[in-house]
Amino acid sequence: MKTASRPLLTIALCALTASVACGESPGSGSTVTFNFDGDKPGEPPAGFDFARTGKGAEGKWVVRQLQDWPGKHVLVQESADPTDYRFPLAMVSHSTYTDVTISVRARPVSGEVDQGFGVVWRYKDSDNYYITRCNADEDNCTIYHTVAGSRRAFQNKPIKVAKNSWHTLKMDATGNHFVVWFDGTKVLDATDDTFNDPGRVGLWTKADSVIQFDALTITPK
Repeated sequence: MKTASRPLLTIALCALTASVACGESPGSGSTVTFNFDGDKPGEPPAGFDFARTGKGAEGKWVVRQLQDWPGKHVLVQESADPTDYRFPLAMVSHSTYTDVTISVRARPVSGEVDQGFGVVWRYKDSDNYYITRCNADEDNCTIYHTVAGSRRAFQNKPIKVAKNSWHTLKMDATGNHFVVWFDGTKVLDATDDTFNDPGRVGLWTKADSVIQFDALTITPK
């Protein structure tokens, strides 16, 4: 039987994982970007699992078409449950990483309790992982570890986080050293030894935060 050529294999992989930019696949050892343009609006994206830390309703993660950018799709956490200690998670399926660079574009749309968005790494389960997040209500960026469902900050910096505007959040993890940039500015530089094993990566919101996400990019190191 004749072996399929690389272009045909690439097309097949892209069809199976609509969220991922063509030519890339999770766990390949190269950069992976989820842009959501191949996902169907109104449905969850391919290649993700969903969880929640804390209490309240589960998150509602769906792909939507941007009204101000025809043809552009984004991932939205749109459940507005106001439970304060509630953290909806969208985790990339299957792949795990130890040293990794993660970046994402995010726009805080609404939220009375909070308007926070972040990225997760070394995720073991919904109660154990690292998270860095920026908050448009508090105007700051913070890095935490969540252990047995309890979240503890180990560095924080005040910075303006404009509402209803697109921002870029980037995190680099090397061993126990974590560096975070917000809109191209280095905001956090910290060390922590809580989680050393490989874990999954993903996205995070808090309470009633309605957040749009795009261009989730994962680069193993």
